[in-house]
Amino acid sequence: MSVDPVEQSVAEVRDHFSERVNRAAYGGEVTYVTRGRKHERVAAIVPIELVEAYEEMLDQEDGRIAQQRLEEIRSGDAEVASAEDVARELGL
Repeated sequence: MSVDPVEQSVAEVRDHFSERVNRAAYGGEVTYVTRGRKHERVAAIVPIELVEAYEEMLDQEDGRIAQQRLEEIRSGDAEVASAEDVARELGL
């Protein structure tokens, strides 16, 4: 992804959607979609590899947090409640 990102308005992206998708898929290009007078970035068209890498990073972080919580439970540093107790407390 050595290509500089591009910014285009929603209307411009709509008019050239296939081109933007192809540039992401085959050229690694990122297109930021903007709107409004201030041209605020509201979305992006990105190569799928970026999304997959992001999802993998989130999965790893979720696993790290789950492992940390499990260690806290095993060491007695965390309070544990049954699902039934939680449901009762929430009135479910």
